[in-house]
Amino acid sequence: MASPTAERSASVRRRIDRLVGRDDVLRGTTALTLGLVLVLVALGGAVRATDSGLACPDWPFCYGKIVPRQADIPADSGYTLWNVWLEHSHRLVASLVGLLIVVLALWVWRSGRPRMVRWVVLAALVAVVVQGLLGALVVLHLLQGELVTAHLGTSMVVVACLVVAVDALARPEVVARRPSTGALALAGLVFVQLLVGSQVTGHHAGLAYGLDPLRFHGKLLPTSVADAAEAYHLTHRLLAYTVAIAACAFAVAVWRRRRRMDAASAVRTWSRATVLPIVLVALVLTQIALGFANIWYLTPPAVVTAHLAVASWIWATVVALALSPHLPDAPDASGRG
Repeated sequence: MASPTAERSASVRRRIDRLVGRDDVLRGTTALTLGLVLVLVALGGAVRATDSGLACPDWPFCYGKIVPRQADIPADSGYTLWNVWLEHSHRLVASLVGLLIVVLALWVWRSGRPRMVRWVVLAALVAVVVQGLLGALVVLHLLQGELVTAHLGTSMVVVACLVVAVDALARPEVVARRPSTGALALAGLVFVQLLVGSQVTGHHAGLAYGLDPLRFHGKLLPTSVADAAEAYHLTHRLLAYTVAIAACAFAVAVWRRRRRMDAASAVRTWSRATVLPIVLVALVLTQIALGFANIWYLTPPAVVTAHLAVASWIWATVVALALSPHLPDAPDASGRG
């Protein structure tokens, strides 16, 4: 006869097995991890906007400690305890995200989830490892701009993988679909714009063309580009117009197709293909306003941080839209429309 301790252990294992086998728990954990990654991106933006990237001069600890104190900060460092904890919090959240993605990877592979879910979570794991290594290099190489941009790019890969994983767990039929050409083109534009925006920040190019967000030194288009800062600023601003037009056009096309389908079936529903286009347009308009505010108010840290945070939300929304079953030209994997 089994001992009470053995019976309790077996009962706990059975409960854990039932919990691990539940799709809603896995989906919720994946969504939580996605939310933390978006928080991490915003924290990274705040670190960069406040020039706190080197507030912790060593890695992975901060002044050799897990909990740095005011006494640990050299008086001539130029940093406050706020700067130190902003950078350290970014690292702590990154560590939590990495741990959660490791757990998710083990979870989906051991529980036999669909192949798409397993591979995108594995891709997220690889990306988060690369991101951690890049984070270390960013500190060790004193915030080299290209390394910071690569660091941001890998975080967007993690976001995309987790969005796909959440969607695939909620709607397994997405494994039989491929994104439309329009969705892929829009996602590519948004991704490039994120990277160019990072370069703008890295080269302190936010005010390269003065304080008028609609003109370049008083002209509609510049006649010349003086340096890298102006080149990145010009590219970022022109891409912003392109992304805004493309995102709004794509969102309207998806929304109209969904409403036509509702009209044909005489049933009006608020599905993801109805809501997400509205969310995308609202985010794009918010991002434009933040871009203007960055110039008008001389790139204050709060606005710079919000600008990056909203950019990451736009990216997540575009990826989610790409998985919508009501895209204008989204055939399934068998080639049927």
